[in-house]
Amino acid sequence: MIEILPESTGGVIGFLISGDVTDEDYMQVFMPAIDLAIERYGTVRVLVDIVDFKGEDFGAMADDLIQDIKVSSVEREAIVGGEEWETRLLSVQPAFFLFSSTDVRFFRPEHRQEAWRWIEEGMCASGPESR
Repeated sequence: MIEILPESTGGVIGFLISGDVTDEDYMQVFMPAIDLAIERYGTVRVLVDIVDFKGEDFGAMADDLIQDIKVSSVEREAIVGGEEWETRLLSVQPAFFLFSSTDVRFFRPEHRQEAWRWIEEGMCASGPESR
């Protein structure tokens, strides 16, 4: 399942990716949120919380997303997960870090607030969704 986190605002979008994730999750939640933010703000930043994520099919996800995401519009990506996820993701880096020109940082769950601060750092507040 993919959910948009309530801390999301403007061009900063947070996602909780948990349990088993389907193609529908990507195409009905993840992609529309990214596309809408790019359309409204031009540049976006993405925080992905994968602490409770159970799936491992990064290749299928990458194929779907790489075709649709305007890669240059994603400025930063923060990934929140446990040590085991950092190791696993580094082994499949090209598949998971989809935004090749993006500054990507990994944060442990206990540093979730630091991840939010980093992902929001220097963003201009604009639009009705801004805090």
